[in-house]
Amino acid sequence: MVPPVTVVFALVGGVASGKSTVADAFKKLGATVIDADAEGHEVLQDQKVRKEVRAAFGNVFARDGSVNRKKLGEAVFGDPGKVAILNAITHPRIRARTQGKLDAAINEGVRAVVLDISLLLESKAYEGRYDVLVYVDCPPAERERRAEARGWRPGEIERRQAHQLPLDTKRALADVVIDNGGSEEMTNAQVKRLWDEYVGK
Repeated sequence: MVPPVTVVFALVGGVASGKSTVADAFKKLGATVIDADAEGHEVLQDQKVRKEVRAAFGNVFARDGSVNRKKLGEAVFGDPGKVAILNAITHPRIRARTQGKLDAAINEGVRAVVLDISLLLESKAYEGRYDVLVYVDCPPAERERRAEARGWRPGEIERRQAHQLPLDTKRALADVVIDNGGSEEMTNAQVKRLWDEYVGK
């Protein structure tokens, strides 16, 4: 018996473009979502990682001893040297977790996997591991509104985006573009069409 083929979708797009919303739409259809941000949360729970973060960036912690991600972001983004240090601490660990979950999903023969990994193209660690590269598009004004709702200070999108490939490059490399600037229903409909095309009804 031939094992089922797993279709792997990879999401790219601008900061605050709503990749998680698209990932959730895929999940509702039955996809296994691998979220690097969630894996990053888990990595920051590790005591060894916390020790390395404290040594590198000082007190970026909450009262309960957990890493305050907002403080960490403010301490790091905008300084390429500090970003490189943080990446060296966290990225190998996050990558090991995400790639392990991808391997497990493929071995289990799930119908579809979605990689929601912010530096997917920049890291080059997932080349050859996905079938469909999906660019999540969203107007700048809407991205700013979403960032503000997250409590980000003005300019935070630009600071974070500066460490990623230009959006035009990401869009040009993509196999498919999803417009996530409208309603959730519109996004869900586009994801459903993709699912039907690549995974089947």
